[in-house]
Amino acid sequence: MKYLFTLLLVMGMHAAQAQLQLLMGGARTGVAIASMAARSKKNAHAAGPATAAAAPGVTVRPYAYQGKRIIRQRTNPATFEGRGGAEIQALEAALETTRTALLSKPATESFMPTAQFEAIRDAAAKAAQVRGDWNYEPYRQELAFYEAEEARRQKAAPAAPAATPAPAVAPTK
Repeated sequence: MKYLFTLLLVMGMHAAQAQLQLLMGGARTGVAIASMAARSKKNAHAAGPATAAAAPGVTVRPYAYQGKRIIRQRTNPATFEGRGGAEIQALEAALETTRTALLSKPATESFMPTAQFEAIRDAAAKAAQVRGDWNYEPYRQELAFYEAEEARRQKAAPAAPAATPAPAVAPTK
């Protein structure tokens, strides 16, 4: 009789262990699915304004320049809400001035003087100080493109001819 109870106990434990493993596997699968969903949501948000929904009053328009895609983020002053509106508008105006200069000048001519670059960086710093929660990444990418394009143009521009010294004339006696 003792052996019969032992046999039933061992068989019952095996069935219980199988059930427990099934439950644990289901729980692990549920946790994995939840973490994948959270990661997916986080990645969609981190992808930036080109893929995620932009804030109200913000438009994100990519444009192409010589085969390169540049993201332009601009706000509508009429629908802009919150603090820092004037600073963000000033930053966007400076970037738009640079974009206009880029498109209006020949591909070998400088379009962004150092003073313009410094003005944009100052406007970005001021805007970030006033409104730190704003998405400044599209502005950084746009400015980085302009800076790289300006460097390319300066490198490709022909160097100014060196001034040739006037021939030395021997004094006549």
